[in-house]
Amino acid sequence: MHRRKVIKGLMALAGSAGAGRLLAQDAAPSATGAGSCRLISQDVTGPFHTEQYLERSNLMDGQKGVPLTLNFHVRDVLTCNPLAGAKVLIWHANNEGHYSGVENLMLNADGTAQEGMLDLRDETFCRGMQTSDKQGRVQFVTSFPGWYFPRTTHIHLKVYPPGFGEVATTQLYLRNENCDEVYATKNYRHRGPNPTRRNPGDESGIFSYDEGDLWLNIVKDAGGYAATHELGVIFYGGMFGELPDYYRPG
Repeated sequence: MHRRKVIKGLMALAGSAGAGRLLAQDAAPSATGAGSCRLISQDVTGPFHTEQYLERSNLMDGQKGVPLTLNFHVRDVLTCNPLAGAKVLIWHANNEGHYSGVENLMLNADGTAQEGMLDLRDETFCRGMQTSDKQGRVQFVTSFPGWYFPRTTHIHLKVYPPGFGEVATTQLYLRNENCDEVYATKNYRHRGPNPTRRNPGDESGIFSYDEGDLWLNIVKDAGGYAATHELGVIFYGGMFGELPDYYRPG
């Protein structure tokens, strides 16, 4: 079953005015990533999610990485309106490829394991939460993620509803050309470029996506780099987030 057919049926329940906005804008591309009123594609949570996220905008915590400003716009695709009060969580690796809040396996560049573990359970860098404002906006200032074998450079993200319901879970990916540029700078160059250069869809058994859906469109700014991305989610009844994968085209 095609995803848009399912959404069209759901939108009919929400009212014909909302359905018109969805269908009119769903086909239009967006410069901010996912198209307006279009669901963000789902992806797995991954093993480094924790229950500890400080509510804050600045996630640097003294990290040596290049600053990256992330501007997210949360939108309810049933109404095509900004979604206020949603909790947006992000977490990603630092310039060394390590996550805060967990024990990290020590890996060589070729993916072989070193002895011992790096315990960063007391650290909070590159991990945080923001609540969307009336315009559905949240902003994080963090460091440009480092890489670890065998993953494409990425950022994990969850969106929790303002009331009750399920959770939207996905990962956002950084393009090779942006990563190569950053990984040639101080605090990254000692590790070299990320040897994993696959597309996001190559890495997840449940992943499926529309073009541009999960790629961050990164640009240079005065403080480093920045990206703006729209997060289209569903919030109706007891459900929230992406539709199951079997609603997607094959």
